[in-house]
Amino acid sequence: MNKDILQLRQANPQILQFTDLHLSKNDELMGINCDESFAAVKALSSQYHHIDLTLITGDISQDHSEASYYKCAEIFRYQNHPVAWITGNHDDNELQKEILSIGALTPKKRILFRHWQLLLLNTQIPGIVCGEVNDDELASIEQAALDYPNHHLLIVMHHHPIPMNSEWIDKHCLNNQQALWETIDKVPQVKGIVFGHVHQSVDAVKNGVRILGAPSTSVQFSPLKKEFTIDKQQPGFRFMELLANGTIKTKVHRVADNKFMPTYDPAGY
Repeated sequence: MNKDILQLRQANPQILQFTDLHLSKNDELMGINCDESFAAVKALSSQYHHIDLTLITGDISQDHSEASYYKCAEIFRYQNHPVAWITGNHDDNELQKEILSIGALTPKKRILFRHWQLLLLNTQIPGIVCGEVNDDELASIEQAALDYPNHHLLIVMHHHPIPMNSEWIDKHCLNNQQALWETIDKVPQVKGIVFGHVHQSVDAVKNGVRILGAPSTSVQFSPLKKEFTIDKQQPGFRFMELLANGTIKTKVHRVADNKFMPTYDPAGY
């Protein structure tokens, strides 16, 4: 048994995705208290009683502080199911590995269910907003399919793998999207990609692969904008159920009542 793989057995696993928490020592981002907005999203997710895995898809921290990761650790360490995370452009990977490996939190980047495997990739280029899937991680996609050829494959990353048709955020995308898709085209087991980074809900299909982005638990970005624009939609999360036939059942939920209204501050992000 590969000790680097988290072995789970559920046939149709139910998964929560939280992304772009932007926790910090100072709590606030563009007028939204990120601690409070995340607490509201987390409470909303409690409507699901039988979750098998939580994914945190990057930008846990806004300020690279130990405090931000300790906040995350205290929130998730007592979950009754595994909580896996990846690195976003705002994150400190070394602090993540040091602090987010306690209780339910796992640093493992391959997760195996009965019919699916998840491969969690680090797309961070340190010090740069845009991302990249390096050669080793591209190779890991093919290797995962070779290891478990009868499993459907879900790739989890921070940066967006397709254009958002927002000029400003597409400057900060995955630099080597073409290389990623050339790899995926050789791996028919890939059925989905889950990502964060764009602070909005995305549900698209490319080359038969379902592509899913989730709203941030903090500030939202308006879709289809040339310039950086914040959105008044509320923080939220994505629920997914990975079905044995290779399809993904999913729904986005957002906090009600317009409690979290951002203030435009281009310097604040």
